[in-house]
Amino acid sequence: RCGTITKLNLSGARLLGRERARLIGTKLESYVAAADQALLDGLLEQSSRSGEVEISELSLERKAGAPPAHVDARIALLPDGGGWQIILSDITERKQLEEKLRLSEVRWKLALDAAGDGVWAWNVQTGDVVFSSRFAQLLGYKTRKDLGRRMEDWTARIHPDDRTQVVAAYQAHLRGEATSFLSEHRAQCRDGGWKWVLSRGTVVSHCADGRPLRMIGTYVDISNQKQAEESLRVSVQFQQAVFDSLSAQLAVLDRDGIVIQTNAAWRAYALGHGLAGEPEFVGACYADFLDGMTGKHLPTLRGALAGIAAVASGEATRFQLPQPFFSTRDQRWFSMTVTAVQDAQQRIVVSHEDVTPLKLAELASLALANSDALTGALSRRKFLNLAEQELARASRYQLPLMVLMMDLDNFKHINDHHGHAAGDLVLQGFVKTVSDVLRESDLVGRLGGEEFAVLLPNTSSEGGTALAQRIVERVRASPIEVAGEPIAFTVSIGGGCLSGETSFSALLSLADAALYRAKRAGRDRLELAVTPPPAAEP
Repeated sequence: RCGTITKLNLSGARLLGRERARLIGTKLESYVAAADQALLDGLLEQSSRSGEVEISELSLERKAGAPPAHVDARIALLPDGGGWQIILSDITERKQLEEKLRLSEVRWKLALDAAGDGVWAWNVQTGDVVFSSRFAQLLGYKTRKDLGRRMEDWTARIHPDDRTQVVAAYQAHLRGEATSFLSEHRAQCRDGGWKWVLSRGTVVSHCADGRPLRMIGTYVDISNQKQAEESLRVSVQFQQAVFDSLSAQLAVLDRDGIVIQTNAAWRAYALGHGLAGEPEFVGACYADFLDGMTGKHLPTLRGALAGIAAVASGEATRFQLPQPFFSTRDQRWFSMTVTAVQDAQQRIVVSHEDVTPLKLAELASLALANSDALTGALSRRKFLNLAEQELARASRYQLPLMVLMMDLDNFKHINDHHGHAAGDLVLQGFVKTVSDVLRESDLVGRLGGEEFAVLLPNTSSEGGTALAQRIVERVRASPIEVAGEPIAFTVSIGGGCLSGETSFSALLSLADAALYRAKRAGRDRLELAVTPPPAAEP
């Protein structure tokens, strides 16, 4: 869309007078004669607005010392709107011929048969038309006499669906509304078949009163080009159909991160979640799209842009975000992959694949590994790991730390008398009661059976003792109702404060010893660990 040549064939390179490798990435406008550059811009703009093929004649500047080339340019907007396809046909010789015909009408009959393309000359005032032998051959006739000599003979061979626009085109030129006559249409051959032709013409002389007198034009067989255009159209449609059939959200970006093509899944998601209006699918910045999906999550955005930059620069052919990103628009997770297309345009493909079921399963598995399935308390392994980290932090910064060992009193009696299902409900109710007393920074874990532990970071002996006492009282006052029958239970707690222990297991042993004393002293109570006296100096 910025006028840069992204692809061309060898014929195109020869026509522009330079090596193909040197032409890729340069501006087409720089090879167009200065007088025709505004015309080229107008044709590109008109093609974008109308969606139709725009046809005109341009002059090309060649290397120093080489004469300019005259081309017939047919410009069509690509289906994705990301640029244009331009077909250039060398008409330099025909232009020279037309110039000669304009300079000397005496020699025009000789030129008719000498031209490689079909040539026609029309006396506008009398309606007589003369066709060249090549014109007749293009339509499968042996001689030009077989074509007739009247304008009606020519128009009768135009396909009915094209006839109106062809007549309108040459009439517009005769009225001076168009600088030349130009038309692509289907012409009927001798065998009844149809052939696509490009007909061009211009008025070369006028009557004394200014009315057009003579018009001369050419006839070119463009059937192969039309077939190529149709093949390209079908190929593009097939590519897009395959693109749209994929469930992942796909977007093709240029090397600057601008979206130049999307698939149906991408468009549906963008529209359904207010990320872009339909005209913005192409030409929008991918970073803005990702920013909208993630709710401006900077780590995701920075990681994605770094990956795109690496692929665009050639440092990597493929990149994937290490972890799926979370979309705040619909509470889902997506994996993000960037792949290099490795073509002259240096395009890249970005894929968003919905991995929400896998992510949810991963989170569930993680929660299962870190939590006790019955009570929701931390698992033994997770609790001990976190406790070791907290002990290291408390030791490093000389912060207070307290641990509570808790054991439900006479829990075996609850199981034996009320059943294990009731026992499970008691355990669940106990953890909920304890959690309601704890602070957000405190941790509760199930160490086994009816044995639990609570870690109180940055908590002194006085604060931990008060909290533990609240737990004892709250548990005593919170029976669990099972089948309409309240089941009362109590808890014994042993508390230990950090006082130089180098491992959490040592601190836990102090609290466990205090718990044993609480049990022996009658249960339903709190006992604190006895700190051993410092060793006597020798």
